[in-house]
Amino acid sequence: MSTSSTNMSTSSTNFTLLVHGKLIHCTSRVIVSSSLFLDMVELVEDTNPIPIPTFISRQIMLDLVEMVEKDDSECAHLILVSLEYLLDFLIAVDFLGCEGVKAVLEEKVKDKITESNWKKVFNYTKNILGLVNTTKNSMIPICTRLAEGKNSLSMAMERFNCQCTPSILKLVLKNDCLGGCLKFDILKNWFIENSEAKGEILSLLKSIQFKELEDSKVEEIRSEVKTWNIGEELENSFCEVIETAKKEKKKLLEARMNGLDFHFFL
Repeated sequence: MSTSSTNMSTSSTNFTLLVHGKLIHCTSRVIVSSSLFLDMVELVEDTNPIPIPTFISRQIMLDLVEMVEKDDSECAHLILVSLEYLLDFLIAVDFLGCEGVKAVLEEKVKDKITESNWKKVFNYTKNILGLVNTTKNSMIPICTRLAEGKNSLSMAMERFNCQCTPSILKLVLKNDCLGGCLKFDILKNWFIENSEAKGEILSLLKSIQFKELEDSKVEEIRSEVKTWNIGEELENSFCEVIETAKKEKKKLLEARMNGLDFHFFL
């Protein structure tokens, strides 16, 4: 925390927020909770009242001020609200830079994601860079089915009435509940049905953590990718990805061995 924000947190200064033409009063505690508010106070001479963008509702700001003022770190105030309200709230705190509240809300939204509403969460957050964690979490119902072997990717997409675009597939491949081998099998089957998407294939392959796989499996994957006819340039780029993963794996193994040696001589 910067010196100015530390001083602000111990200050008794009151501030005013202008929300949809109406004023909401708050203390410096609210200002400190938001990186945007802090920047405005530090860089602008007269910030009273602080204007709030119209896409953030008055109710959201009232709830945010109340939670911060009461030090409600678990956001218990929002326990009974709808998923839509949580998502709107999450978008608001992401914009305002309220990282503490945002982290808690991400978990609350994650807990509410189901097979019936994941697409709503995905569509709400997919174009907001700061909400990439929630967009990724929206894939959990699909990934759970894939991990349990209940569906292939195409069957899961059909079940959820959704087209598997490269952006959706990338989120699937980044999900922690799927192992590297399964991720490659999913990607391979997708590419068989979407062979025209060669321009996307390298970024999709990079979504797989090759350093976590056995060397024999990595070589098997390398040989398989060669049969995809993606072109020499992409093949060479993929080989570079593999070599980088091998170097990272070697460093990790060396670090673990050094750690074992250290503990052995203690």
